[in-house]
Amino acid sequence: HFRYIQFIKIYDEVAPTIDADEPADCFAGTSLTCTAEVELTFTALDECSDADVQIELDANYVAGAGFTADNPATLGVGVSLSNDGMGGFTINATNVPVGNHAVRVRASDGCGNFDVEIIEFCVEGDKAPTPICISQLTVTLMPDGQGGGMAAIWASDFIASDVEDCFGNVIDKYSIYTEEEAGAAGFAPAAGRLGIDLDCDDDSTVPVRVYAIDDNGSADYCAVFVLVQLFQEDLCTGTGGNLAGNIATQDNDLMEGVEVNLTGNNDMDEMVMTAANGGYSFTSLPLNADYTVEASYSPEVDLSQVKVSDVVKIGSVILGTSTFDNGYDFVAGDVDQDGSLSIFDMVAIQRVILGNDETFATGETWRFVTEEYNLTASNWATTFPEVYNVNDLAGVLSDVDFVAIEMGNVVREGGRSALNLETEDTSLEAGQTHTMILTAAEMRGFQGTIALAAGLELIDVTFEGEGGLNLNRAGEGLIGVAMHEAISLTLEVRATEAGRLSELVSLTETLVRTEGVNLNGESTGLGLAFNGSSLAPAVSALLQNTPNPVVDATTIRFELATAGPATLSIQDAAGRIVLVRQLDALAGMNRVDLTSKDLGAAGVLTYTLTAGDFSATKKMVVVR
Repeated sequence: HFRYIQFIKIYDEVAPTIDADEPADCFAGTSLTCTAEVELTFTALDECSDADVQIELDANYVAGAGFTADNPATLGVGVSLSNDGMGGFTINATNVPVGNHAVRVRASDGCGNFDVEIIEFCVEGDKAPTPICISQLTVTLMPDGQGGGMAAIWASDFIASDVEDCFGNVIDKYSIYTEEEAGAAGFAPAAGRLGIDLDCDDDSTVPVRVYAIDDNGSADYCAVFVLVQLFQEDLCTGTGGNLAGNIATQDNDLMEGVEVNLTGNNDMDEMVMTAANGGYSFTSLPLNADYTVEASYSPEVDLSQVKVSDVVKIGSVILGTSTFDNGYDFVAGDVDQDGSLSIFDMVAIQRVILGNDETFATGETWRFVTEEYNLTASNWATTFPEVYNVNDLAGVLSDVDFVAIEMGNVVREGGRSALNLETEDTSLEAGQTHTMILTAAEMRGFQGTIALAAGLELIDVTFEGEGGLNLNRAGEGLIGVAMHEAISLTLEVRATEAGRLSELVSLTETLVRTEGVNLNGESTGLGLAFNGSSLAPAVSALLQNTPNPVVDATTIRFELATAGPATLSIQDAAGRIVLVRQLDALAGMNRVDLTSKDLGAAGVLTYTLTAGDFSATKKMVVVR
């Protein structure tokens, strides 16, 4: 028999065909992590056989930069591929992050032919940012000048900490609405509604919503409460007349805690205290009556504000080498209230600085001038109005304002970088006497406390220039000093044990606060240098503020190993910046004086000092 074998070879040079449509829109990342579930479809058909399909993911695809395959499992992305048996395929991806992505599809047949298609897609963050809020705040309705009350509350007041969008950007758009407004049909929050006003028509508890809004317009809110209280119980009664006003310094620093007295017909005598915003109000007053309003405030002399720099400035004005450009500073310098600036005023301020007197002879540490009176450098010495008289009150009078003047404080500025008292260092043997000469060539004045450590006793002290001493505690090694003009201080000391002078003498604030006054008459810090080199510590340190808690004023001290620029920043409990001071600090001890008005906020604050590579943070408590 015969057998015939024939070989037939079939060639297939036609590649499978991939057909895919890219999504027209980005997928929405709506989970807590702003990730999305993605579904992509395509077809892969071959004329001879079923196509073998493989897929890869590029999680950070950039068109034109090439495709780089990523491992989905490493990224936490789940990817699966399914088909319908008829050439239709579906890609399902889960936990896909925000960004631009692509899938590379490769379809091949059994003959070595293949086709490749890149399907681009994107994910956008669509999760509304949820603000982190303080649950409730209290506001006080103040007189609105129309017989009622009003207070403003701001969205930012409720923000406890920052929140971010899907891209890590800090949300900075907030809006606030009452619950009644937000509950209206068709309501949609809009960026820019920064605050709302509350008045006598509002309940004692007002529910509000604070919205955080991202750049895409997505928004979410926190529900909080505003507790509304009245400045005075009868503020919203709407009966009778009102007298209201504000009290502030000439620098517009609002005065809290000033006693305001109202006297009038029928032996009327009432008193209120100014609020934190400097405001006060008398309500429900009988109409067509006469009234007198007078402000008074006499705390202890604030020695963080009244210093030797004020004495220097007053001396310059007396000599005619300088002047004040307003009447308020003339009044502040006239502490004996005789209608003139004289050496007696300088001596009185100096005695208070040294602690030789507790206050000024008049007992007044603040005076008040009606704001409507134009107090100038030419009319200050005449009688000026310190009370406000109202005749025949017809209704509401809301501008009964006063300007507050702090007696003795004519410079009105905080401490700057330190200047140094200089002396020569030396080694002392037990029983040895030494004449220590402290000079201040770059200063017009200084004040502070020279402290002698155990092992060094004072024999005598003299000085050149104008000034005074407090020797009440000289037996304890404490010498209070306040000097100005042609300054030189000489201490005769005896060593009771061996040691270096620089280890036995220091500058403190035990009796008198430290301050230097530069040649321009400006207030500065004060340091002590031996052999022309500041006693800088081996390391830098930030010290605890004193006093703490803070009621009216406090001082922050810090030591730096080397001189240079420094930044002091203060934040509240929510992390918001309260105050930033740029300082030109010297090696050694530096100080910054702050008032409660500088700090503004009450509660726990943190303060951070940054100087070069050094940074340190401490806490303070501000009470009202």
